[in-house]
Amino acid sequence: MHCNICGGTEFVTLKKRGPVRCASCMSLERTRLLWLHIERLQVQPGWRVLHLAPERGVYQRLTQMLAPGNYTVADFDPTGYPFAPDCVQIDLTCMEDWPSDHYDLIIHSHVIEHIPATLAYPIFHLHRMLKPTGTHLCVIPFLPGDYDECFGLIGKNERLRRFGQSDHVRRLGTEDLHAHLGSIVTLPAVPDAREFFSEDTLRDANIPESDWSGFHIGTVLALRKQDYKLSL
Repeated sequence: MHCNICGGTEFVTLKKRGPVRCASCMSLERTRLLWLHIERLQVQPGWRVLHLAPERGVYQRLTQMLAPGNYTVADFDPTGYPFAPDCVQIDLTCMEDWPSDHYDLIIHSHVIEHIPATLAYPIFHLHRMLKPTGTHLCVIPFLPGDYDECFGLIGKNERLRRFGQSDHVRRLGTEDLHAHLGSIVTLPAVPDAREFFSEDTLRDANIPESDWSGFHIGTVLALRKQDYKLSL
């Protein structure tokens, strides 16, 4: 097994998940699956790419692949990404000033659950910002149960109980998935990475078999601009 992002062969064990974190670039199993999807798209130097909350290994690879000025990395707190000195500030609750029909690819992993805004708002603007032929690659942590969200001051312990993490504002449950996120974007019935990648490829990238299919914390969604169901 090796990290398909940086080539590393050592993996650190995480509680209950086994040796899944790359000791070199710190990628997780979901990051390596995300990278397989990025490679599948055959990113070109002239593409414009927006990467939210950038992962170090992915950032380093895309910086090498894209022409200067075509790669935008952004987060609400850019100081949290010292490896990316070009990271700019973005507020995903206030996105009207970002350009429309501009990006060939928009990427983010485990971001949606942090945004204190109606779920449709950031998804609308991210799809508005895509070119007509663009792709929105996102990893969303789907958890057992029903959808839940709260933007109020309920405390870290209550957020941990309801959403699985103390800095989350929503829980995207698998039981009623097609009634919340599925009412905003077109979702696959059952995501399956084997539709795009061989089992050997997934194993070689140290992506556990439990992450190959279904809606879970590492599910990668490859959405097109037209997959947004509401009005653009």
